[in-house]
Amino acid sequence: MMMLALTCVLMQNPAATAVAAALEQRTQSFTIALKGSVAEVTPLFGPVREAEWAPSWAPHFLHPPEGAQREGVVFATTSANGKERLWLLTVYDVKKGRVEYVFIALGFTANEIKIQVIPDGERKCKATITYRHSALAPEGNEEVDKLDAHWAEQQRVHWETAINSALAEGSAHD
Repeated sequence: MMMLALTCVLMQNPAATAVAAALEQRTQSFTIALKGSVAEVTPLFGPVREAEWAPSWAPHFLHPPEGAQREGVVFATTSANGKERLWLLTVYDVKKGRVEYVFIALGFTANEIKIQVIPDGERKCKATITYRHSALAPEGNEEVDKLDAHWAEQQRVHWETAINSALAEGSAHD
């Protein structure tokens, strides 16, 4: 009975149904093996320290303006395709190895990144990074469609190599 009622409501507004059906959402994860402890690695996923392994990372901090590694930090970035993204750091817990963000490219996509870092032996850990992209307009579907297994493998290799390199350089200076 409920399904029949829902079908009737949707049939009365075909434009809303077409728009909803046209917008895509996709989730993709990858896991990387890192040569450091959870306490050493987790801060590298924060908005300030990411620049240590991602040289093109250039956030413009809004709250606080000097930048920080804590929940509630708000900043903006510009993507490779020129879209401005507004970011909110929603979870930052080094002890639990969790870092989570929400970022929006207005009129384009709404996105989540969830990072979970867990121990994997002595001074080693694994980090699972999960992206969810949601199109806000039909133009955002192309960005959402990029989140596939090929994309995840490219990201896995890049993140793992870059972060392990940063960890190795950091230990050389200790």
